[in-house]
Amino acid sequence: MPAHLHLMSLLVGITSSIVFPIIVCFHRTRAFAAWAKIASIVACISGLGWGFLSWKLTYCFISDLSYDFNRAYDVKGLLGGICIGLVFSVLISKPYVKRVA
Repeated sequence: MPAHLHLMSLLVGITSSIVFPIIVCFHRTRAFAAWAKIASIVACISGLGWGFLSWKLTYCFISDLSYDFNRAYDVKGLLGGICIGLVFSVLISKPYVKRVA
């Protein structure tokens, strides 16, 4: 993947992981349950961790054969999976209370 496309996907991923809990916590017409707000914040933290590790592994020079590179690559995949799973869990949940706008 070209470097500029990789950087753009990182920026989109980090931005969307920051915007998601803001939307969940301050949505005008849907009031989410407390667990959904907490899950969205945890998804934000794991999304930011995924973005940081992706940037670090791509743009910093770490040997491909080192144990630290493999460990960081595995943690990056774990954080991305946690983020995606929590986002889908919140998105398919029903609103706690519907507000009349």
